[in-house]
Amino acid sequence: METTYPEVNETAEKPKQVIYIGPNIPGGALHRYQVFIGEGLPLYISGLPEECPAIKGLFVPVEQFAAAEAAVTQTGSAENALYQAVLDHYRKGGK
Repeated sequence: METTYPEVNETAEKPKQVIYIGPNIPGGALHRYQVFIGEGLPLYISGLPEECPAIKGLFVPVEQFAAAEAAVTQTGSAENALYQAVLDHYRKGGK
């Protein structure tokens, strides 16, 4: 008797994954290196980009993590500027 297996769709699109490369947000709302799967952000953090717009630029596709993480540590890069803006926002008492 021949065993049959379900077909695997190799071309099926995988869910989008993004990783947050910014600083931890006070109160535990968002942690550095937290990974999100799917479109958009979960509701519990959806208001953060409105409070601090720089946060939006610190969500990068997982495939680009290594390059983006290197850029965060490079003074003068756009990623470093965003990281510093988020730090400054929360150091000044931002929610």
